[in-house]
Amino acid sequence: MIILLFCLFIVTINQTIVSIAGPSILADLGGFKYYSWIFSGTALTAAICSPITGKLYELYGAKKIIISFLLIFTVAILFCGLSNSMFSLIVFRTLQGAGIGGVYGIIWIMTASLWNPNERGKWVGIATASFTVGTMVGPIMGGYISEIIGWRWIFFFNLPLSLILMTAIFIVFPNHEKTISRKFDYKGTIVFIFFVSSFLIGISNIVQDNSYIYINSIILFLASFGSLGLFIYIENKEKENALIDLSLFKYKFFIGGSLGSVFLVSAFVTWSVFLPLSLVTVYGYSLSQASIPLMTYAIGIALGSSFFGFFISHEKLQLPISLIGFTLTAIAFLISGYTYLDISFNLLLIIAFVVGFGFSGTIAAYIVPIQNKLPENKIGVVTTWLQFSRIFGNAFGTAILGVILLLNMTTYNFEPPREYIYNPDNISSIDKIEEIKEKYMASDKIELFNKDLQSSRENLNNGLRYVYFSASIAAVFGIIISILMFPKFELLGILIRKKS
Repeated sequence: MIILLFCLFIVTINQTIVSIAGPSILADLGGFKYYSWIFSGTALTAAICSPITGKLYELYGAKKIIISFLLIFTVAILFCGLSNSMFSLIVFRTLQGAGIGGVYGIIWIMTASLWNPNERGKWVGIATASFTVGTMVGPIMGGYISEIIGWRWIFFFNLPLSLILMTAIFIVFPNHEKTISRKFDYKGTIVFIFFVSSFLIGISNIVQDNSYIYINSIILFLASFGSLGLFIYIENKEKENALIDLSLFKYKFFIGGSLGSVFLVSAFVTWSVFLPLSLVTVYGYSLSQASIPLMTYAIGIALGSSFFGFFISHEKLQLPISLIGFTLTAIAFLISGYTYLDISFNLLLIIAFVVGFGFSGTIAAYIVPIQNKLPENKIGVVTTWLQFSRIFGNAFGTAILGVILLLNMTTYNFEPPREYIYNPDNISSIDKIEEIKEKYMASDKIELFNKDLQSSRENLNNGLRYVYFSASIAAVFGIIISILMFPKFELLGILIRKKS
């Protein structure tokens, strides 16, 4: 279990460390329109690999599968560090996502299968704490590494750690003897990959200023829904060999847990992906300063995991815990959007802590109760599907929020040098801003520089405001799903007893 926790820690670090380095990557490689794909591309392949991992685990066991996915992860981070364009970085980050999804899937399956329902809540809490430590360390390391030796080293430093992990797993994990004769569902897997990828790419294409791209998006959406129908047909036909057991969708907890996980993480990615953009690009914080709210957010997750972990196995408390988490998240993002985050740094830290604390309670409510309510022999499939829902929420949230950001920004058409300052790629780096300032001086337009810089930042800030409002709406949907999924009389009974 210690190796699994360390594995979870390393993979999590690699996610949060990239979040804080985003503005530096933009300044170096450009490509603001595709910024969200640094994260959603990773989440896309991670989501695809999650349900596949459960089936591979049943066929081949943990050792072979986790080493294979760690190898993919290690090769990908090497090439991420060597990337010289936004396109190549997105490609290798997308490959990295396959490794992340596989590793996460195995870890959560083993955490669920090693412990009985009464103990499961405690160990999920411990695993969440390992995840939390990774989210705490990642932003700090990412900020300092990017400022001192450059963003590429946030990838390179993971290489020796990944190699050590693979060696430890090879030595310690037992070999798995195949005990079932089922076949792998290749048809269903291929159609499933096409369904998820075409849907998310269709969303991202919406922001392109081209009627041809709009037609492409419509075609992709139609293809996505068509492939979903084909996938359901294949899975019904495959039955025992199916990638996903469709009979699970007859359970209210399974449907609610899946939808709730999507909205939960869609709100969560707002903080990890777009907050650094607000702090560094709009308000001029250094990367190390911008990492502090993310660290505070992670502390909120750590304390919340410890607090809620003791109570989440009690059925009567599951709905209140879920509602507390989603409500705190909705309020925090509403404040963020309303104030444009133009608030004191201390208040920002309080909001970050509240979001983290609420998130930890809600994620516990959408793991342990669902696992405990569904058939024990389906624990592997259920766990990987919930993992898919969370990672799909990450990909969906990042993609749709990226669209919302760009749709709420004004496109300016100025002659040089003014066009440079209105390019969001250029205002995320102090060095680039100084270079542009020199161009203003050379063209005798220095009197416009401060005004243009402020207008460019306000333009980005306006788009980010709607991102925060949208995250608040996602949390409200989570509240509705929680009320519909968890038995309502449990919350009502608690309130009545307190009143009497």
